[in-house]
Formats: sequence, C-alpha cells, structure tokens
Amino acid sequence: MAENTLNNSDGGNKSSPLLIPVGETGSTTQDVYLYTEILDAVLDRRLMPGTKLKEDELADIFSVSRTVVRRALLRLSHDRIVDIQPNRGATIIQPDVRTAREVLGVRRLIERELIREATLSATEDSIAALRQCVEDERDQVRRQHVGSGLRLSGDFHIQLAGVSQNRTLQRYLQELVPQTSLIIATYQSPHHTLCAHQEHFDIIDVIASGDVAAAQQAMEVHLQHIEDKLSLVEERAPGNLYAAFSHLTAQKK
Repeated sequence: MAENTLNNSDGGNKSSPLLIPVGETGSTTQDVYLYTEILDAVLDRRLMPGTKLKEDELADIFSVSRTVVRRALLRLSHDRIVDIQPNRGATIIQPDVRTAREVLGVRRLIERELIREATLSATEDSIAALRQCVEDERDQVRRQHVGSGLRLSGDFHIQLAGVSQNRTLQRYLQELVPQTSLIIATYQSPHHTLCAHQEHFDIIDVIASGDVAAAQQAMEVHLQHIEDKLSLVEERAPGNLYAAFSHLTAQKK
C-alpha cells in the first residue's frame, strides 16, 4: 500500500496511507495535503457537521487552485466525510445514529477476519511498521493534536488490514475507517479522551505472539471500548447559550 507523507502546519510529518487511494502517486501532493488538513479539522471539531466548504475560501486559505480544492473535496466525498450536491457545493456530513451503529457493527465482522489473517501472516518487518504507526499516533495524542491522532488511529487499522493481504476486506475497511473517525468526532462523550494507542500496542503484542484467538478477542474488546465511549442515543443538535451555561442560570433561582 502506497504511503504518502505530508508536512503539517506545525512542522512535523503526517503519514496517511489509509485515506489515499492505492496506486496514486506524489503528483497529487497539494490535494492530498488539503484533504488531510480538512479531515483533521473535522476530527478535531474545528469544523462541525453541516459546515459548508466553499471552494473559493479554501483556495484562498491554502493558496491553491480551485481545481486542487475540488480534488480534495472529491476525496472527502468518496470517504463520506462531506456531501457534494450540484449547485450547492460540499457540506460536512452529520452521521446519524443508525448509520453509526451499522458502521461499527460491520467493522466488528470485518476486523475479526482481518486480524486472524494478519496474525498468521505477520513478519518482523510488518510488526515493526505497525509499532511505528502507533508511536506516531501516541505522539500526536500527547501533543493534544486530536484530529491527527484520531486519523492515525484509523491508519493503524488500515495498516493492520494490509498485513492480512486480504485485498477485498482491505477495501471495505478503507471505506469504513474514515466514517468511523467522523462518528467518533461527532458522538464521543466529552469526558472520554482519545487513548486508543495503548490498546493498539497491546494488539500488536498479541499478534506477535501468534495467538489467533487472543488477537481476535483483543480486537473485539478494543472495538467495544470505542463504541462504549460514544453517546449513540440521539443525534446531536446545535447547542444554545442557556443549555451551555445552565449551571449559572440554576444558581440564580
């Protein structure tokens, strides 16, 4: 799987193999960079669901052509992060609760088989590559870069799928991971923090041991923990000042 390295705004490097279609080259560096920056802003909740992504404004902000912007938005549309409508432009998608549950359920089915095959196919080199991916994820989380940390968390699952060599399931997972990241950004309960990297290290250790059943159990527990951190009761509605400061208004009564 091709890996594209991008420079981020704080001078570091971002590696995002999962969200770049297989087989594409570095000739699309600008739109890949723009794609990644927009995605990180969405996952970091700096861009909220329902936000319109205007081509002219993005072109001005990033000093790129509108053609580059369109390519980036098409990538985001393919990954179901944004919705593009004729004459209306692109808008960040608000995943509903039913979709969220479906995506998480399908991931359970797919990743159980993927981790079985990955455990049987893993080599020292593939294990080392997985560890590097999680170390990058941990670094972003420690620096409180929520968006890139969440994206790299998804990268781990895609790289793990690559170890399995099951191309069909890889493609399915590659479609589901970006949607899952958006679901987490939308529905994660405020009191929960992004700390999946330790569980990722644990999963790698089990894979390295060659114990298929234990690896499948570790993945099942990991995915359940992700779902447990979400508040999938009802769709999130826009907030209001009275609700946000209800603790102050209550003191006045």
